[in-house]
Amino acid sequence: MHGLRNWMWAAPAVLYFGIAAFGQDPTTSINGPVLGYIADSKGSAIQPIRGILGASAVATPLPLDSEIRNAVVSPKNDYVLANHSESGETVLIRLGLDSMTMNSLDGVRAGANVIAISPSATAAAIYGRDRIVQVLAGLPDSPQIVFEFDASDLAGHLRSIAVADDGTLALLNVAALDNSTLWAVSVNGSRWALPAQRPSAASFLAGRHDVVIADDAAQEVFLLSNVDQEASRLPVASFGDGFNAFSGVAASGDGLRIFISSRKSESITIVDLESGVSSVLACNCLSTGFKPLKGTSIFRLSDPTDGPVAVLDASSAEPRIIIVPVVSAPVAGTSEEVQPQ
Repeated sequence: MHGLRNWMWAAPAVLYFGIAAFGQDPTTSINGPVLGYIADSKGSAIQPIRGILGASAVATPLPLDSEIRNAVVSPKNDYVLANHSESGETVLIRLGLDSMTMNSLDGVRAGANVIAISPSATAAAIYGRDRIVQVLAGLPDSPQIVFEFDASDLAGHLRSIAVADDGTLALLNVAALDNSTLWAVSVNGSRWALPAQRPSAASFLAGRHDVVIADDAAQEVFLLSNVDQEASRLPVASFGDGFNAFSGVAASGDGLRIFISSRKSESITIVDLESGVSSVLACNCLSTGFKPLKGTSIFRLSDPTDGPVAVLDASSAEPRIIIVPVVSAPVAGTSEEVQPQ
């Protein structure tokens, strides 16, 4: 058993030092599994998580032909949407081990401030300085604009967007002073406010018009089914003393489990919707939300800015937290500033 414990620690260490050495030698190339990708805080660089669960590390940034900003990685980790720093165009970057391509999206307005991608990565919503929301479907192979919405008469500033997989429905979280409103906007031109006091996070379920919402004022998370019809509400979880604010919510691919994190709690709450049973998993991290990685119900919980990255692996009956080390390297955005991978 002692030897087994040594091997469990040795495997991540071997991979970490292997990737670190690779980052120092531009003539070396590694072809192997990638757990997912991370966009930095400015969305100007993309770092791969090389390896597999339990034996992986955040590697140095990928080389890009042009500088970007506001990058968002798709939940399937197969492409990135970002702004071209010079032209302001929205670009789609295909991710691959051996090559990457960067193409502009036809018809999308330049200067996007907020980009959101649907749970199955088939649709996206893009919001720009002109306060126009454009919703696209058919990603990543055949992107096309499904509808536009003018949000200029909504008082406040846009905090975040969620978009359904079919691209016919989006949610706009608009904040004004200490309040916020979650607006639903539809392909048919209609809009309406969803019943939440101070929503801080919202996420569609894959392939559905059901959405899980975190409400800071009510200190609860609930599920609204068929939000574009006669929506029904299902309580998911409520919190009491010591609660600060939610940092993120997400659902499993089958929609049977809900994942919840709060801003000051170093734990993750997992709720089974069929049984109603909830469990708490210590992550020893300050979660910034749930960023899907490759696989089933695998999420990045924290950012690599201040050290190792916490990953939630809920792909089995026994969820676990995995700590992924980070290879130290300067963050840069162009092929001249980073070494080829």
